[in-house]
Amino acid sequence: MIAQKKISILIIDTNIFLKGIDINIFKEKMYTTHKIIDEIKVLKYQNKNRNIINRIEVAVNKEQLIIRDPKEEYINRTLDASKITGDVNALSKADIELIALALELMETSGEEVTLYSNDYTVQNLCSEMNIKFNSIFKKGIKNQKIFELYCPSCKEKYSTENILKYCEVCGSKLKRRPKKRE
Repeated sequence: MIAQKKISILIIDTNIFLKGIDINIFKEKMYTTHKIIDEIKVLKYQNKNRNIINRIEVAVNKEQLIIRDPKEEYINRTLDASKITGDVNALSKADIELIALALELMETSGEEVTLYSNDYTVQNLCSEMNIKFNSIFKKGIKNQKIFELYCPSCKEKYSTENILKYCEVCGSKLKRRPKKRE
């Protein structure tokens, strides 16, 4: 019996589309979310991104690119994982949904799934969630990091889930940094 090769699925992030790569040359199935497409169609950049939008429309019409949103269950699991890594406040809703879609397809499709993004925070969370990722024209992350939120002035530490932008003690703007290994 000949083993069948798994069909690959590529999950595409905004920054990969914006590189201007002709996605219509790929033979793999590609997925993205509505929020990712909305980021590309931002009115301010619509004229600049016209060729990219046209390529996306061709790929959608050929059913090579599927625009699909993940189920709520996968969004919640992705949010939970982002709290563990400390990436929760550094990721956009579009990022969370894209990673959630990769997780959903990874668990339900029976196919090999790879998320393409040049965003280090997206890659960091994918690493935590054991989602295969890759970048284009840029080196990806080497090691996963766990982040913490802190005040650079008084050194007060905050939970990364904290939605505060300023220190409650001294009023300085909070920053994010890799957590020191214990």
